[in-house]
Amino acid sequence: MIPLLSQTATVQSSSPILWAFIFIAVAIIIFFIEIFLPSGGLLALLGGLAIIASLIAFFMHDINTGLIATGIYIVFGPIIAWIAFKIWASSSLAKRMILGDVDGGGEFAKQESEAQRRERLDELHSLIGAKGETITVLRPVGVVRIENQRYDAMAESGVISANKPVEVVNVYDNQIKVREVIA
Repeated sequence: MIPLLSQTATVQSSSPILWAFIFIAVAIIIFFIEIFLPSGGLLALLGGLAIIASLIAFFMHDINTGLIATGIYIVFGPIIAWIAFKIWASSSLAKRMILGDVDGGGEFAKQESEAQRRERLDELHSLIGAKGETITVLRPVGVVRIENQRYDAMAESGVISANKPVEVVNVYDNQIKVREVIA
């Protein structure tokens, strides 16, 4: 009878370790599902609870096993998370989620944006020497009207009051610099 009891005690004590590995597997599956099914962190919370449950099961098996599992989680958890993020970030799914698309449309948008920036800069450079009037006080930045168009402008030096005549003297960083015209 005693040999039977010792066998059942061995089976009973190995049960927490089995549950610990089951909880680890459940956590990994839940974290994997979280990547493809955004849940606002609910699945990640459940995965974290599964990790905690696995630690509890390891401690129920044996204190030393629990401490070893805790150390492994502390050391390898961030490393595995970093590797998983690196692998995920290079996937087409991540590129679509982060950058918008992967079919090369982003390059077209970049070129279009650059063309618009150059066009705007050429327009501003054509204003050098043009005369206008301040709409707001320039301290040193404000709004001016040149050829019935409103532009953000920067005073070349000091403060220029509102409704004063100004002349465009330079274009810098997509912004025009103006100087007060003294009559």
